[in-house]
Amino acid sequence: MPDSIFTGRFNHATLNCRQVARSVDFYTGVLGFRQVPRPSFSFPGAWLYRDGLGMMLHLNEDPRFNPPRDTINTRKSHLAFRVDDIDATVALLGEHGVECVVKTLPDHGYRQIFLLDPDGNVLELGEWPDVEPLVDAITGGGKAAGA
Repeated sequence: MPDSIFTGRFNHATLNCRQVARSVDFYTGVLGFRQVPRPSFSFPGAWLYRDGLGMMLHLNEDPRFNPPRDTINTRKSHLAFRVDDIDATVALLGEHGVECVVKTLPDHGYRQIFLLDPDGNVLELGEWPDVEPLVDAITGGGKAAGA
């Protein structure tokens, strides 16, 4: 079997949105991202960055994008970000008028918040540790299976 490809740190995630300006307002006003210059692609969109996150969020405008918005489905594909204070985060989401669902991660006890962005994309905010300490904790400090 050939060697696996070495990949570096996560660079960006892309989300589709119906109205990029509305999504930019949400991600900058509610989640603290800032807009950065974007290449002049042939379609509307925005690039967003959050200091300390180590990745960008790319928004692509697609007026036909229409994910189901009936409920917050925590098992649907989603983006997850760490927060320091779940209670304060829930309160701030309420001040912004954003509905959310709070759950607890089985076996570890970390609380998680699930919410929808303006286009129905699922987001998760959690109080778990950064990824490296979390992986060390769940693997006993050794390399994860398949690494």
